[in-house]
Amino acid sequence: MLIKAEQKFSRQTSTRLRLVAATVKKLSPAVAIEQLRFMDLKAAETVLLVMKQAVANATNNLGLPADALTIKEIVVGEGPQYKRFQPVSRGRAHSILKRSAHIRVVLESQEAGVVKPKQKVVMAKGTNEKAVVAQGAQQQGSSQIVPARTSAAVPFKQTAKSQTTVRTSSVRKTGER
Repeated sequence: MLIKAEQKFSRQTSTRLRLVAATVKKLSPAVAIEQLRFMDLKAAETVLLVMKQAVANATNNLGLPADALTIKEIVVGEGPQYKRFQPVSRGRAHSILKRSAHIRVVLESQEAGVVKPKQKVVMAKGTNEKAVVAQGAQQQGSSQIVPARTSAAVPFKQTAKSQTTVRTSSVRKTGER
């Protein structure tokens, strides 16, 4: 099972991020996080945040243990370049490229995760009550409907006032319409 985490438009050059990514690419995520924590580089801090996010996605969303994960790939791509200039003598300008980068961390797990079924709110036909249907139950074809929390909702009543539209025209300083 693959787990992904991304950070886009990071305001650092991709070459500096690639140097840090290459040092932790062959390590396990837990060891890589420890290694990145003690590196004294801004790029290490950025890669550390993405690595932590990927591990959190695996543990919270898929129910995987953190020690069963391995790093499959760390991809650092180039983002857009912001073009600026520095004025210099004789009316000339030197160009400045403010580079950005995209970072993607992909983790791999050998175990199958425990996925929590998402709940979907649907309106029951012929009634004004909402019902919650578990998405896994809906895919299997069962029609088990669990009633949602009900409140004392007043049905919407249209009045003549809500059906009309009011058009206004601009008023000039002279007061004309």
